[in-house]
Amino acid sequence: MKKLQYLVRGPERRPLDAFGADVLIQLAPRLLALSPARLKLTFTADTPPRLSVIPFRRTPLALISVWTDDDGDGAAAAWADAARAAGLGAVTGYRVDESYPRAYARDWPDQARTPGAGLLTLLSRKKGLGDAEFFRRWFDGHSPLSLRIHPLWCYVRNVVHSPVVPGSPALDGIVEEHFRPAQDLTNPFRFFGGLPWMPLNMLRVALDIQGFLDLRTLASWYVAEYWLKS
Repeated sequence: MKKLQYLVRGPERRPLDAFGADVLIQLAPRLLALSPARLKLTFTADTPPRLSVIPFRRTPLALISVWTDDDGDGAAAAWADAARAAGLGAVTGYRVDESYPRAYARDWPDQARTPGAGLLTLLSRKKGLGDAEFFRRWFDGHSPLSLRIHPLWCYVRNVVHSPVVPGSPALDGIVEEHFRPAQDLTNPFRFFGGLPWMPLNMLRVALDIQGFLDLRTLASWYVAEYWLKS
């Protein structure tokens, strides 16, 4: 089974709740009509907390995750066309390989919102890092550190292999992290392991990501998640 991911970027000033509603009303039916093997939508639907240690972007964004037997150019273009037809914003897309350092056990139905809250991050490597060092730092360094410090309920790494939409900006990874309850993400003390460890853990994470990520392009969103077809 192959995995494709598409990003839909809405107008900067569009209210996040209105954008989120349109994702479900306008975008979801068009994607389901293409009969994916599996389909998940991750998108901005709520205003992120004003006081946060995470610099959340406040722009509308949706991530479409499609599992399919056919990830050829024609099939990939059909998914992008369906996303554009929803009229929500500019569409980019990628072939990815996924891995699950931590996976949740589903206890809610398809087309219901995943409990808790999500953190969606788009990342690129620090300039000059080759594949071996980048993936060593990400897979063998940062991922175990994140699992030790943060109260992660689910952690999905998507390694970007190639664009499937012409003009898609270069990316190395798309990371989906989910927290149950939402306060594990929105409360800085809970997110960084509580006192007295919080200051040290914040420093450890900051030093780690500075070593292998391009901080100028690193971007994170506060998101909701819906499995439309599992």
